Amino acid sequence: MATQVWPLLAFVGVLLAAALVWFALSGDRVLAGLTWALLFKPAALGLVASFALHESAHVIVLKRVRTVTHIAVERTMWRTSVIPEGNMTARQTRVVALAGPSACVIVGAFLLLSGLDRSLAWWHLAHIAFLLPVFGDGRALWRSFRAT
Repeated sequence: MATQVWPLLAFVGVLLAAALVWFALSGDRVLAGLTWALLFKPAALGLVASFALHESAHVIVLKRVRTVTHIAVERTMWRTSVIPEGNMTARQTRVVALAGPSACVIVGAFLLLSGLDRSLAWWHLAHIAFLLPVFGDGRALWRSFRAT
């Protein structure tokens, strides 16, 4: 996942480094705080980490399905997805489709309810939207229900 978005991570990393240099030279924390809160934390911890968790959860479940012979990674400019090769039952398809968004929702709920980081919680909780039929997980879920 990080290899997919490395330009974004490099950009915000350079900005954070510059802000930290400014802080070291001037003692002014404002730029470092803004860079962390508005750029680095949402990009690296919100966007990249939540999608890495989402796709990793799919892979973990797919590896337990004996009839899946290969798991390919499909990368486009806007997304990264795992594509299983082999056969799955409708139930297995449902479990795999639910695994990615569910893992993120669980982490998001923990972050929200524990009060650890409410802003990151929402990045993770937003993955529930991937169960809508306009997204791959939602389409797989819909097809699995229609197959039974």
